[in-house]
Amino acid sequence: MKKPIFRLSLLTMSLVAGFARADTPPEKAELPTVQVKAEATSSTRRITTKKIDETTATDMKEVLFNEPSVSFGGGNATSQWLTIRGMGQDQIDVKVDNTYSDSQIFHHNGRFLFDPELVKVVAVQKGTGSASVGIGATSGAIVAQTVNAKDLLRDGQNVGFKVGAGVSSNKGWNKNTSVYGRAGGFDALLAGNWVTERDYKPGKGYSSVTGDRINNSGLSQRGLLGKIGYSFNEDNRLSLSHRQERTYGERNLREEFDFAQRNNTANNNPRYRILTQDTTNLAYDGSNLGFISKINTNVYKKTDKREEPSDKGNATTKVETLGANLNLDSRLFDRHTLKYGINWRNQKTKPNEATRTVFVNEEKTDVGAYVEGIWDIHPVTLTTGLRYDHFDAEFSSGQSVSDGTLNPSVGLIYDVTPNFSLNSSLNYASRSPRLSEAALIGGRVYTVDSNLKAERSRNAEIGFNYRWNDALKLEGSYFDQKIKDVQAVQNRRYFNGGTLKNKGYELAANYQWRGFKARAGMAYNKPKINNTGIDSIMTFIPVGRTWTTGLSYQFDHPKLEIGWRGRFVQRTNHEAYQRGSGGGTARPGYGVNDIYANWKPTGKDNFNVNFAVNNVGNKYYKPHTQRESTNGNSLPEVGRDFRLSMNYRF
Repeated sequence: MKKPIFRLSLLTMSLVAGFARADTPPEKAELPTVQVKAEATSSTRRITTKKIDETTATDMKEVLFNEPSVSFGGGNATSQWLTIRGMGQDQIDVKVDNTYSDSQIFHHNGRFLFDPELVKVVAVQKGTGSASVGIGATSGAIVAQTVNAKDLLRDGQNVGFKVGAGVSSNKGWNKNTSVYGRAGGFDALLAGNWVTERDYKPGKGYSSVTGDRINNSGLSQRGLLGKIGYSFNEDNRLSLSHRQERTYGERNLREEFDFAQRNNTANNNPRYRILTQDTTNLAYDGSNLGFISKINTNVYKKTDKREEPSDKGNATTKVETLGANLNLDSRLFDRHTLKYGINWRNQKTKPNEATRTVFVNEEKTDVGAYVEGIWDIHPVTLTTGLRYDHFDAEFSSGQSVSDGTLNPSVGLIYDVTPNFSLNSSLNYASRSPRLSEAALIGGRVYTVDSNLKAERSRNAEIGFNYRWNDALKLEGSYFDQKIKDVQAVQNRRYFNGGTLKNKGYELAANYQWRGFKARAGMAYNKPKINNTGIDSIMTFIPVGRTWTTGLSYQFDHPKLEIGWRGRFVQRTNHEAYQRGSGGGTARPGYGVNDIYANWKPTGKDNFNVNFAVNNVGNKYYKPHTQRESTNGNSLPEVGRDFRLSMNYRF
């Protein structure tokens, strides 16, 4: 029997292995699935900068369109709400270069902001993570790594630059440029991306008292990245980067709503708003250091700032995060891997100083340590892990709480044949209490139960993977997740108020024959909670059974790919426990179809011309992930949208 390939952890495989350079042939760059041996049942689709260059995508919603377990809400930028397996933004993370925060400025804004133009690779981590995944890994994350100069330079090239631009019929346009180079052991990159969106038109049949466009949905976005690195040798590299994402424009107070849909335009209460996210990161990646076969460590500072300038001043609120990670691997007997490390993070929320009446800033510190073994016992790969997490938190009332949790994890993959494997896992993880929203604590005092402790998630999962002649790939999984002591709030008091249960399954199929490709995926989840004191909008949002499909054909001469993709969501109905409203929330099903084309005029990957028609049928629909109010003011999705983009790498 052929010896199975030993694979490392989810984070390692999804973010390190197989990075595609821009000139890599498509058959090597488009691996639809990464099977992860270190974390049984975890599989993820990674999307590289090369693949993004072949699309008209300008936000992460478009980049992850084909992943049925990931859902985004309507609107642009921070109007969008994000879920993974139905788990809301209070339960998940977006990790970029291993920097992340779990605090929020305002619950009427989406918590995540990341420009895909800066991506080297992005992947989805689903469910509760194993011991090595990091702080607060209860329900999954979008995991991304930013691009380096080395990723864009061709063999023998020392200086290069890249330009791109695009336009859409729904009143949007974008442009981007980057310059990069290397000399000796040094390399550097400067990159910028600018996106402008005007108020958009939803699909056919939409109307409001103000017309056929969504009020104050337009905004401008800017993404900047500067990075410098030094490679001591092929195995060891030090890098310093600064990344900034910014959105600015006239926005509704509650960005996920347009009250003009129900003849209440005044309730939009718009104002000019600037949201800026600055992240500085110092990282060292090395290997072959004696007993330490691999090291990934970083120290970072992340600042999320919201400004609302007016004639009364510039109302400013902030969330400041400092963090550090040390992740080590050691090979044992040239067969097994021992992973161990520590994670530390400190967060502070700072309200608007001009209007605050409460003068205690909220602050939280998380620290964790872990050890995880990956044991290659052919034909079985066994993963065992243990993690300890501790938090200290102070709230605006002046009260402090702390708690520690021990979390084990175990995973098993059995290679029945070289092409067929079965897998299972049982992971535990904890997530410390979230701080109050920075926009609210300046005028509100939040108290806490003296016994407030971290939420604790248990996720049991089984799955399979089958591959036939590299042409047909099938995979599936079933999961059963339970989160105890979910953080709840009533009368501005935090307490552990409920148990959240989530069960579901996922299936995927991919087929490729010469230039023809076909794929289909399905995800189903049904989260439930037993306490009405929990704001389910942030914690979970039941999404209807979701199907994604696609067909494409790649011509060799000319180098042209044409394709179709679809996303179909079935109707769902659930009990909503929202701030200020309750009762059943019914979400109709919908189906949306896109067509696209990618042409490479030079026959190589350095020049891409992309065309797409998104929402071909001009369907009027509201994504299930978007926050829904009982009177239907949530944002519908964009209607039919013709898009054209180009990018060229010199």
